[in-house]
Amino acid sequence: MRPAASLVSASLLFLLWTETATPASEAGSACFLLHEVGTGEVRRSPATACRTRVSPQSTFKIPHALAALDAGIVRDAASMFPYDGKPYPFENWRRDHTLATAMRYSVVWWFQRVARQLGSAREREYLHRFNYGNADSTSGLTTFWLGESLAISPEEQLQFIGKLFANKLPVSDHAMRTVREVLVQPQGVVVNASGEHPFAGTWPAGTIVSAKTGSGNTKGGEQVRWLVGHVGRSGRSWLFVSCVIGGDSTPALAAVDLAADALHHEGIL
Repeated sequence: MRPAASLVSASLLFLLWTETATPASEAGSACFLLHEVGTGEVRRSPATACRTRVSPQSTFKIPHALAALDAGIVRDAASMFPYDGKPYPFENWRRDHTLATAMRYSVVWWFQRVARQLGSAREREYLHRFNYGNADSTSGLTTFWLGESLAISPEEQLQFIGKLFANKLPVSDHAMRTVREVLVQPQGVVVNASGEHPFAGTWPAGTIVSAKTGSGNTKGGEQVRWLVGHVGRSGRSWLFVSCVIGGDSTPALAAVDLAADALHHEGIL
């Protein structure tokens, strides 16, 4: 029987991947979720990590961009905020950025500026509209998604991403279309603040990967690594969520490597 909280009207495929590319001593738990749109539902190897809420870190740039576009704070992918001259930790952050480049290089200051312009009341409103995790933004207007009060599980991330790619979120079509466009990755790589990272070798012809990384602390002091996204190829499409939770030695690309291995193993990439 289909659960009441199904992703979208299409039938679901959930694949829970519990292997990780990092040693057990470095990664406390890992979850990989895969949904092929339009197929039957299968669930294997239930993992506690798939139901555990942790900080979304920079994957929150997806709903943040949607809110900014829907509220009219930014107009389109080319909307720019100027660099303020501060010595940010990544070279890629030390310049002017558009919505498109701020998403690609995961520019925290850009989205903190969005948060200030949205304000606390609209941040709360959009979190509840999206049914995004615990919807808790109380810890601080410009930091609540960075290891503080906001938390979301991999399963909830998959629900959210599913609605985005089905065009079924409660924001404008323009906002959803624009965010889907700025999530598209260059061929063969995934990009974040530290640059381009090879992803699952050579992709099959016509493959489009849309994705967003996230990395940082959880509220409990652990490290979390995320990669969430979508793969489209030859009329088929898949949604995926990769999440690794561990100690301080958890590799920065643990979730990227887990997703690459899993998508390659399934013959998707």
